[in-house]
Amino acid sequence: MEQTTHNEPSSRLSSIDLLRGLIIILMALDHTRNYWGVTPFSPTDLEFSNWAWFFTRWITHFCAPLFVFLTGVSAFLYAQKVQDAKQLRHFLFTRGVWLIILEIALITPSWQVSYNTIVLQVIWVIGCSMVLLSLLINMSTKWILLLTLPFLLLHNAVNDTAIMGALGSFAWLWQMLHVQGAITLKSLGISTFIAYPLIPWFSIMALGYVVGQVYTWSPQTRIPYLTNLGLGLIMSFILLRATGIYGDPQNFVAQQNTITSILSFLNTHKYPPSLQYTLMTIGPGLILLAQLEKLNSNDNLYSYLSWLKVFGAVPLFFYVIHVPIINGAAHLYTWFKFGEPINMFFAFNKLPPNYAPSLWLTYCVWLLLLWALYYPCKHYANLKNRSSNPVLSYL
Repeated sequence: MEQTTHNEPSSRLSSIDLLRGLIIILMALDHTRNYWGVTPFSPTDLEFSNWAWFFTRWITHFCAPLFVFLTGVSAFLYAQKVQDAKQLRHFLFTRGVWLIILEIALITPSWQVSYNTIVLQVIWVIGCSMVLLSLLINMSTKWILLLTLPFLLLHNAVNDTAIMGALGSFAWLWQMLHVQGAITLKSLGISTFIAYPLIPWFSIMALGYVVGQVYTWSPQTRIPYLTNLGLGLIMSFILLRATGIYGDPQNFVAQQNTITSILSFLNTHKYPPSLQYTLMTIGPGLILLAQLEKLNSNDNLYSYLSWLKVFGAVPLFFYVIHVPIINGAAHLYTWFKFGEPINMFFAFNKLPPNYAPSLWLTYCVWLLLLWALYYPCKHYANLKNRSSNPVLSYL
C-alpha cells in the first residue's frame, strides 16, 4: 500500500469533518421535523404524503449510516495515530460504554421530558458497536471484513419471527440484535424501545473501519478508489431495487406517475437498515467524501462549505444539546399556540384539533437552530483543541 504524503492528513480530515458536519445539520433537520413538523402520517407513506414531505425525511436517511460508517473510519485513523492496540482497545471500549450511559441517562430524558421509557437510538448503537469493535482490533482488516460483512449482506434473509418464537422468553435478546420494537422487563419494571438494533449497524461501523485503511494510501489512489467503490454500491442498489431479487422487506412497485414511482424506488427500510438502504446511503457518501477531499483552502467552494467543519468537529456535543433545545422550544411554542405544552414527537396520533403541519415552520426553526448553535459549537471545538482534559474529548 502506498503511504500518505506529509501534507495530506489535514486534507483528509477536513473532508471527513465536512461530511460529518453535513450529516449533523441534516440530522438536526429530521429532529426539528419531529417536534415542529409532526404529521399524522409517515412522511414516507406514499398513500398520504407528498414529495416535499418525503424528501425532507428521505435526505436525512443518509445521517445514521454515514455517521456510523465514519465512526469506523475515525477508529482506524486513531489506530494509525497511536500505533498501540492496547490504547486503541481502551479508547473504543471506554468511549463505547460512555455513549451507552449517555444515551440512557441524558439523551433519552431530553427526548421525552418525563422519563417513561428508555429509548435506545443511534448513540446507543454506536457505543455498543465501539465496544464490539474493541474486541476485534487484533485481527487484520481482512479478517474483520470476512467476519462482519456476511451479517450486512445476509441479515435480510433472516426469519425474525421464527427466531423470536424459538427463543421464547428470551426473544428480547433478538430484538436488541435485529428487530425494532418495545421490550418490557417485568421483573425490573423497565420499558425499553429498541430503535436501532445492533447487528446491521455494527457491520456498517466495521466496514468503515476496514475502508479506513485507504487513508494510508496516496490521494491519487484513494480518491478514485472511494469514487469507484461508491459507484459500485449505487449500481448494486439500483440492480437490487429494480429487480426485487433481495435486500429489502418491501419491493419496489411502480406507481401511477413518474414522481411517485421515483419515491417508491427510494423508499427503503431503515429499522433495521436493509441491504438496499445501506447501499443507497453509503454509496453516495463515499463519492462525496472523495470529492470533498479534492477541495483546498483556496477554492471558493471550500470557503462556502468550511462552516460545516465547526459542526463536524464536535458532533456529540451538538447532539447532546440540540434535542433539549428543540424539544423545550417546541413545548413553549405549543403552550402559547394551543394553551398547553405538548411533546409533539409523542403526540403524532393525538394532535390538537387546530394543528396543521408546516414545512415552512420546520425549515425556519431548523435554520434558526443552526445559527444559534454555530458559535457554541465553534467555541467548544476551540476549547477541546486547546485543553488536555480527557473529559472534554468525550464530547
